[in-house]
Amino acid sequence: MHPWIAVLDFKSMYPSIMIGNNVCYTTRIDPSHPEQPAEADPTHVSPTEAVFWSAEHRKGLVPTLLEDLMNQRDEHKAQIKLARKDEQAEKEEFHDSMQYAVKIMMNSFYGVFASGFYRFTHKDLGSSITAWARQNIKTIIQKLEDEGHHVVYSDTDSIFVCSPVPEGSPSVLKEDDDEATIAAYEGAKQAMIDFGLDIAKQYSRDSAVLEYEKGLSVFFSHGAKKRYVGQVVYPSEEMLIRGYETQRTDSFEYLTTSMKKTFTYALADEGEALVQHARECVASLKNHSVDARRLILAKSCKGRVQSNGEVDFTKDYARPESMAQVRAAMILIDRGLGFTPGMKISYVVTDASKRPMQVHPWIEAEDDGGIPGYDGRFYAERMAAALGRITEAFGWNAKELFEGNRQTTLFSF
Repeated sequence: MHPWIAVLDFKSMYPSIMIGNNVCYTTRIDPSHPEQPAEADPTHVSPTEAVFWSAEHRKGLVPTLLEDLMNQRDEHKAQIKLARKDEQAEKEEFHDSMQYAVKIMMNSFYGVFASGFYRFTHKDLGSSITAWARQNIKTIIQKLEDEGHHVVYSDTDSIFVCSPVPEGSPSVLKEDDDEATIAAYEGAKQAMIDFGLDIAKQYSRDSAVLEYEKGLSVFFSHGAKKRYVGQVVYPSEEMLIRGYETQRTDSFEYLTTSMKKTFTYALADEGEALVQHARECVASLKNHSVDARRLILAKSCKGRVQSNGEVDFTKDYARPESMAQVRAAMILIDRGLGFTPGMKISYVVTDASKRPMQVHPWIEAEDDGGIPGYDGRFYAERMAAALGRITEAFGWNAKELFEGNRQTTLFSF
């Protein structure tokens, strides 16, 4: 658990690297090519020792295109701020969609350069961009650590840094907190904002522009990469969740809501309440006290409708009978209910002890979805596995959650 974390994000990292270092098929200097740079000629040498002409000698085609796209994205982002200020929700949504579309287009250039199928690419391009990105992250982390600013987490293009707030500053507010506590909280928040903006400005350069993306009053992670949760307090207030089951499409509603409630306890540093809540969630599934509607799983199901109206699943699945969504779809078809290839099939697991696992489609028109019952153990195990990744930081693993008790050891006293 870490209080007051400034999250710094590299603005369009890969496109920025490609622009700043003029990375392109048209600028790569091949050692076997007759045109070689003189000692005084400006070039860009990547950490992999690939060499590219500078823009002064030859501006690359791709960097030129990326500069134009980046300017377009900046314009859309500026329009988002204006629309938000004028409370024009429709305009804000339009420009947000446009800036995201431009972002995807910009990032696709790296994907093409890192691929092996594009005719105008070379292995040096993708590897150089990746190496420069890794170097940028490591360099800035080292500088921050040297200055006494602890980096608690980093990934491909983001850095999470502890903010130098006054010692003892509260990171969580409660309803009965007095004015002094609230003032201390607001003071810490402002200190974090000022720190984030200053760090972004201090460490930005042409090929690695840092932006102060958000500020967290609390950050929780048990060490796994790409898996964390935090309470965002700047520029807006929301819960930030990455890598947990709330973000997965193969989850079920009861697990998602239970996990979000568990995160609320985690961010408030209420360990006992968190574990108790997790145990109750698992127990309720074992006891079959949860409505089956909250346990629906959904997966897309392919298939080919033949001229006689029958559906052939063997063209899309090697062993269709082993796929839960296919078996659920077959039940729908047998009952004369509609099936369209590619549709999502909603179903509930009724018996996971059998092979293949027994499932039943959720049929909205029928009472209780037409579900005869569900496998409480299957859902309880999934719940325990998901919540166990959180509770293990508070001394309870998934097995102990499922069993409902924890083995006492000499180290427990």
